[in-house]
Amino acid sequence: MNKLPLSVLIAAALFTGCSNPTLPVTSDAPIAALANESVPLPLRSDIQQGTLANGMKYIVLPNAEPADRVSMQLIVHAGSLVEADDQKGIAHLVEHMAFNGTEKFPANGIIEHQESLGMVFGRDVNAMTEYYTTSYYLHLPNNSEQMMDEAFTMFSQQISALTFDPAELEKERPVVEEEWRRGLNMMARLGTANRQITLEGSRFGDRNPIGDMELVRHIDAKRIEAFYQDWYHPNNMTMLVIGSIDKPQVEALLNKHFAAMPAKTLPARPDLSVPLPEQLQFKTIEDPEITTEVLSVNLRGQQAEAHSEAELKTELLNSLAMSMLDNRLREQYRTESDYVSRMVASATPLATGYSNNRVMAILKEGNYLNGMEELFTEISRYAAHGFSQRDLDTARKEMSSRYRTMADGQTGAKNSRQMMGLFNQIRMQKPLVKMTDFNDVAQRLMGEIRIEDVNQAFTKAVNQRTPLVISQINNDNAKAQPKVEQVKQMWKTALANPPAAIAQQVLPQSLFEKAPEAIEIVAHQDFGDIQKWTLANGAEVWYQYSDESANQVQLRWQGYGGTMQLPQSERRAATLAARNLKTFGYGGFSAEALIALNADHNMNQIPYVELTRQGVFGSAQKTSVEAWLQNLNLMLTAPQVDDTLWQAKQTFLARNIERRKDSPSNNFNQQIDRLRFANSPSEQPMTAEELLVIKPQQLLNAYQGVFGTAAGHQLIVMGDIDAKSVIELASRYIGQLPAGKAHSEPTKPPLASGRHRVLVEGGEEPQGVTSVLFNVDYPYSKEAEYQAYLLTRVVSLRMREQLREKAGGVYSTRFGINLDRSRQQAYGMISYSHQPERAEELKEMALAITANVAANGVTQKELDTIREQIISGLKPEAISNRDRYRWLTEMAAEDQYRDVPATYLTWLNKVTPADLQPMATTILGTNNVIDALLLPENKS
Repeated sequence: MNKLPLSVLIAAALFTGCSNPTLPVTSDAPIAALANESVPLPLRSDIQQGTLANGMKYIVLPNAEPADRVSMQLIVHAGSLVEADDQKGIAHLVEHMAFNGTEKFPANGIIEHQESLGMVFGRDVNAMTEYYTTSYYLHLPNNSEQMMDEAFTMFSQQISALTFDPAELEKERPVVEEEWRRGLNMMARLGTANRQITLEGSRFGDRNPIGDMELVRHIDAKRIEAFYQDWYHPNNMTMLVIGSIDKPQVEALLNKHFAAMPAKTLPARPDLSVPLPEQLQFKTIEDPEITTEVLSVNLRGQQAEAHSEAELKTELLNSLAMSMLDNRLREQYRTESDYVSRMVASATPLATGYSNNRVMAILKEGNYLNGMEELFTEISRYAAHGFSQRDLDTARKEMSSRYRTMADGQTGAKNSRQMMGLFNQIRMQKPLVKMTDFNDVAQRLMGEIRIEDVNQAFTKAVNQRTPLVISQINNDNAKAQPKVEQVKQMWKTALANPPAAIAQQVLPQSLFEKAPEAIEIVAHQDFGDIQKWTLANGAEVWYQYSDESANQVQLRWQGYGGTMQLPQSERRAATLAARNLKTFGYGGFSAEALIALNADHNMNQIPYVELTRQGVFGSAQKTSVEAWLQNLNLMLTAPQVDDTLWQAKQTFLARNIERRKDSPSNNFNQQIDRLRFANSPSEQPMTAEELLVIKPQQLLNAYQGVFGTAAGHQLIVMGDIDAKSVIELASRYIGQLPAGKAHSEPTKPPLASGRHRVLVEGGEEPQGVTSVLFNVDYPYSKEAEYQAYLLTRVVSLRMREQLREKAGGVYSTRFGINLDRSRQQAYGMISYSHQPERAEELKEMALAITANVAANGVTQKELDTIREQIISGLKPEAISNRDRYRWLTEMAAEDQYRDVPATYLTWLNKVTPADLQPMATTILGTNNVIDALLLPENKS
């Protein structure tokens, strides 16, 4: 129910489909050490499987995390791919109707019943429709006999007793339309266009699960029910049950609730093949909102899903080759060429039994022929000369590390993650292999792969897979596109005349020649499961052990100060420096050297600079924590800039800022930010003029001004690592940082006051966006923060009931109230997308809800419902690493230990509706409001 930055453009252009074990692998005998095709991947032995007499399959995975809890997913093996031509979108509509009336639970009764049992719609209860399946899931608050029986009852009702009440159907059609409308933006349009082109002639190309809205709006109820009657049968279903339960219990419940359902003959399933033309194709995607234009070469081919070692080795060869190409292109395009800003490469599943090797060029200003020639030339270069052993070593280390992390992530994982892992294997038609076993096989096979094997595989793919070239452009440039015959000739010429190989630099062997000396620990406090150390330079280390994710550790370096400690003229420079630190490298190492040196460590580090604080956050494997801290040490003590790289980056960013002026959504958000942050110039959108005057040395000075101190900072470490290792490593790499001067939390400038209206008309999508932002002076306290959270939950629930379930005009609303300690203000927002013509009607409904809460407060029933849901989520077995990490981060920043769940629950059990009333009246009744509306042209 379920002008752009580069990351968005890449996401829009990529499509990840599903794969299928039934198609044969095509392989050449000369590839050395190809594994025996007859050796299957090892199927997992920790699951218990069975099939009822009526054909219903079930899988049980006993799991103790969290204790006494169960997660369930009922999978119907019918998604959008099996819809008839006059049913596009009906699989998804049936999924929605499963919550809108069954024989036992009329109307929205099933949702109300689930919430009465302590489950939260969206968090614990939801459903999804995709290409192959429609599925429904529940995360149960306990594993009692009564709760399990309730769960099986609700599932059996949804898949056998839907009523398709006409009134409920008419109410749900616009909800589905609003879900579709919510995805109406340029990125979605580009993604759809790419999918339709790369999968042209197949059902994948025109069976988007969201569906055809004309059909959804008007299709007869009998035709909708026909899909349900065709596919919702026990012999087309699989039940997953994960948690504190065993197979006999599940079988007893299945026999009680599902065994009597008869099996039925299913309709014939459609052909899912994808035509692959033998001649090069050239297609264009034109969009009036495109500001950054992209060329891509798509090399599509058959690639069977890996069920055997031979199939897996073929997949690994292809993935390694494309990863090596991506690494090479990233290094080559650290600065722009005359025609291309950068290039990226990827290997992705495309559809059942097919993969796509895609190379993309982000273009500069026009000149499509030269840009295309450059793209083809780079592909030709590596097809002819291949890659080096260093390329393979780096890519293999990166991939090995990712597989180890995936395996660790499933070891000891909670029910929800275990269930999603199994579901993904089922829906993607993968073999049910335990990730630890899969990792063992993949690591062994990668160790057997030689550079000759990878080069041969890449050359074969380039020469034997027919190119599909896609030009993603603004409408205005359609006439400047080359003809298909020109593109064919350029491709042929490029392959026949590859340029010379590019020599690689000699790289250093390690980040540190030797580890720094450990510094003195001046204080230590033991809070039970949390430890705190203070180092001689004033830095603190906060640590909590957790084995929720085996071998995984979350880390964060944080401190107060931020850009508020800098002159106004340097604030933007500090933020830009943090964002581009890895482009320049640090510690005397280039970005290329850092990639190679860190390849064996699947870790991430994201530096950030905000108005009042700064830091670096990320994660690492247990064995990579030292590498994480080594990199952090160099980021903080030895940042660097490069004039040439900054000039290229500056030009690229400035050009995108200028191009984004034509984007209606960008214009909308910028107008809101300029009003909201009128008192904080550095928080307002940056102009190209402001960017272009920043010099490289300013970046370095601003960065050092923010990050040049250890005093008053905290290193937060949480995960599967022992305390002794943490403090030993921290005392070396954190302890040796310069102390400097500690900063307290600065006071932010207040958010803007007064009433403001924003109306932006632009774009062609039939979608409006309403955002109402509000703020008011309000003293910060923990109790106020608790109250704001409860009010947020209650108002969000009312908005879902009114705007979605009753009005049918909104798929989902965003509502929240937050307390800003630095500003001593409360701020919040209502935001949702909608049919443009209903803008005023829906806004009046939303504002009536907040006005009612401001005037009359919340009811005891609402408070009790939310309280029960929160208490269920704060039971020890339900608390996740995400919760622990957030709490530990807050405690470290405030330098105050507390038992967060116990403190909060004590307050929660005493709070009354009357206690929330003063905050509701003050915040929801404020006159400091930005009332913003984004509409398509000519819709105001």
